[in-house]
Amino acid sequence: MSAAISHRIHELARAARMLAVIGAALKLRSGAGADNAIEEQIRDGVRLALGDALTDLDHAEIAPLLVEIEMAFVESSELFRKPGRTASWKVEDQDLLQAMGRASSNAFDRILGLASTRPSLQAALDGVFLDVGTGVGGVALRAAQTCPELDVDAIDIWEPALRLAAENVAASAHAGRIQLRRLDVTELDPGPRYTLAWLPTMFMTLSVLEQAIDRIAAASCSGGWLIAPLYTRPDEPFMAVMSSLRTLRSGGEVTQAAQLEALLRARGYVDIEVDVGPIATFVMGRLA
Repeated sequence: MSAAISHRIHELARAARMLAVIGAALKLRSGAGADNAIEEQIRDGVRLALGDALTDLDHAEIAPLLVEIEMAFVESSELFRKPGRTASWKVEDQDLLQAMGRASSNAFDRILGLASTRPSLQAALDGVFLDVGTGVGGVALRAAQTCPELDVDAIDIWEPALRLAAENVAASAHAGRIQLRRLDVTELDPGPRYTLAWLPTMFMTLSVLEQAIDRIAAASCSGGWLIAPLYTRPDEPFMAVMSSLRTLRSGGEVTQAAQLEALLRARGYVDIEVDVGPIATFVMGRLA
């Protein structure tokens, strides 16, 4: 084995362990308990990795960092263990499913931020929200929690995720406003019903995506909003590869915002915007 390759792998393995120590420290800051001696070693590890950078973080700053670290580990582990699995979204690992749910719930907070400067989107939060591909219900639960006047239809076709979603919804205070269904979005009944729809495009082939947008448009109220995210492709080459790999392994096909814009425009959506975030890019529009 090349000494250079061995050294590089050693460096990367060391970085992974540093990230684990940082994540452990953040969990302890969030209230998790640990043996005193172990906690002391974790603190020493963080100081060696980051210095005193974590000391000034508040709870609001810790939560998204924990989600990012958790997703990095569970996604990387799944890729390492099953590099040859079918290119489709058929994840059965409960830890990965729940981690994805926690990560996705932040998307609705971003929708709330966008709505604060867009009156018609704000008005859509008082109607009925369609959460396509709800997974374990992360987005649906966050929508119900933050918008008391919003009813939620949460649909998916993957039973392992829906079983966890049912448990998560039942354990919440919002079960009365969230309707979970095993339903393919391409079989959605016509409306008008929905004032806001969430369509994660990274899990769909182009042909399915086109059918999904058609069905959502037919099921939406006049002026209803559609928000269709795709993974953001970073400028850094390695992370750009990881973004494309994530889409392909999820069963997706579309990786360019311009392609999504064209699909929405062709189906009668107006005021189309693209909002780029560090993980996901939102392509959104309002039905004329």
